Amino acid sequence: MSKLDEAEQRLQRAVAGLEDAARVVVSSAQSNVATTEPDPQVAAALESAQARNAELEDVNANVAQRLDGAIERIKTILEV
Repeated sequence: MSKLDEAEQRLQRAVAGLEDAARVVVSSAQSNVATTEPDPQVAAALESAQARNAELEDVNANVAQRLDGAIERIKTILEV
């Protein structure tokens, strides 16, 4: 058996192991979600993070728009 074949077999075993582990984690998470109530602090923190994310997206869009305008003005000046 060549080294390439051996490496491929090791890779396949590793991937299979990861897939098995992922199934266990997903199964465990699903059973935990079904039996526990959401933590109010976690829910509040998530809501706060989502609001902050929305604010940052707005700021990012504004900055991108202003940068585009500045770039266009610089291009215009350089073309003259």
